[in-house]
Amino acid sequence: MTMGASALVSDDQVNAFQRDGVVCLRGLFDTAWVEHSRKAMDRIIANPTDEGMLINPAGTPGRFERDLFMWMSDDDFKALALESPVGEIAARCMKSERVNLLADMMLTKEPHTPAISPWHHDLPYNWVDGSKVCGMWLSLDYATAESGAAEWIRGSHKWGRMFATRPFDGGAYQVDDGLEPMPDIDADRASYDIVQYETEPGDCIVNHLKTVHWAPGNHSERRRRAVVYRLSGDDAVYVERG
Repeated sequence: MTMGASALVSDDQVNAFQRDGVVCLRGLFDTAWVEHSRKAMDRIIANPTDEGMLINPAGTPGRFERDLFMWMSDDDFKALALESPVGEIAARCMKSERVNLLADMMLTKEPHTPAISPWHHDLPYNWVDGSKVCGMWLSLDYATAESGAAEWIRGSHKWGRMFATRPFDGGAYQVDDGLEPMPDIDADRASYDIVQYETEPGDCIVNHLKTVHWAPGNHSERRRRAVVYRLSGDDAVYVERG
C-alpha cells in the first residue's frame, strides 16, 4: 500500500512545506488505510486507553475527544504508524534520512461540538527540538470549514518565536519556561497569511511543529475524525519542558 517517497510527495510539495511550514497532500492514504483507521479509531473511542479523555470545556455540548500512544498497545494503530506511508511522507517533507515517531494521537469532534482548538503551535507541547520536526494530520472524514477544518499561518514556523501552551478545555495560556503569549490573531487576521485546507478521507496535512494554527468547532452533521502524528528527523534532540 506504499510507493516510493518521491512518487508520494513532489519536489514542489516539499518546497511548499519548507517555505510555508504546511502542505496539504491529496489522496496518499488509500481506501484500505482509511477504513482500517476508522475501525481502529472507533474501537478505541468505545474503549479508551489510559490517555483517552474529553477535551471540550466542561458543560459544553458535543464530544471533542482525544487519545494518545495507541500504536504502543494496538496492533492496528501500530500497522498504520509503521507500515503506511507516514514515515516516507515525513522523511520527504523534512528532507531527513531518519524519522522518529514521537507519538500518535486521535482526535474526534463529533457533530454539533462547538469547542475550538485554540491558536497554538505544537512544538511547546512536545519533548523535542530541532529544525526537522513535523506533525501529520490524516483525515478520515470530509473536513470543511463548517465541520472544523484547521487554519494555518503560512511562514509562521520561521518567526523564531515560541508561544505559550494552552489547554484545549478552555483554560488560559500557560506562560512559563520563558514562552511568550500568543498574539491576538483573530483581532488582526489581515496581517497574517492564513490558509484553510478542506480535506477528504485519505488526504493528509503535514506541518512544521512551529507552524501556528487553530481549528473551529464542528457545526455540521458530520463527524471529524483524524489520526495525528508527531515526528522528528535528523537534527532532533530531547527536551524537557514545564
